[in-house]
Amino acid sequence: MSEPGTPGDGPTRSRPATADRVRRLFGGRPNELRRPADRARRRWNIAFVLSFLIALSCGVVVTTAVWDAESRTAREAARHRHRIEATTVGAVGRAVSNRSGGTSRTVAPAVWEYPAAHRHSDTISVPFGTPAGRTVTIWVDDAGREAQAPSAEARRVLTAAVAGVGSFSLLALATGAVVRLRLLLVETRSLAQWEHEWEAVEPRWSGRLRREKGPGDD
Repeated sequence: MSEPGTPGDGPTRSRPATADRVRRLFGGRPNELRRPADRARRRWNIAFVLSFLIALSCGVVVTTAVWDAESRTAREAARHRHRIEATTVGAVGRAVSNRSGGTSRTVAPAVWEYPAAHRHSDTISVPFGTPAGRTVTIWVDDAGREAQAPSAEARRVLTAAVAGVGSFSLLALATGAVVRLRLLLVETRSLAQWEHEWEAVEPRWSGRLRREKGPGDD
């Protein structure tokens, strides 16, 4: 029976240490021609990819959080919203709605009852051309006052999507700008190093430092 490590055990392959794997990931394979600037560019490019994935994850988290919050708010509002019928009692007019950002809306005076035997009268939004005596569906709160309808699912989806895309875009642009600035700095330093090395090599490479031929030279 052969001892461990002898040829009889067959080829054994040792796993690289975690530190070696990380070093190869950020530094690439050993290469004598790769300069520190090249390794820095590689690390910052990897950092950009990782930051993009992090920003994407944050966008998903924000989208989910906003959707949950909007859904809870909508469910809570729905518990205190009631859809009833109101009857118009006057001519249609126009009014400026502060809740809609100052936009004009068509309104008419109307009456309704909610809760039972509690009569209310107010000016409500109605379609253009609604005559007096027409029944109109409205939303009221627990006290019978006209109120906004619970938010629709499409609106909640849009709000959550806008929040998620906005947070992702903000993080991606911020990290992209940082990486871009760092790459420009690396490039500036690399060009300065090239220029310094060229100043030392160019006279010999171009032959400006070659000595002139003497009398005994061929």
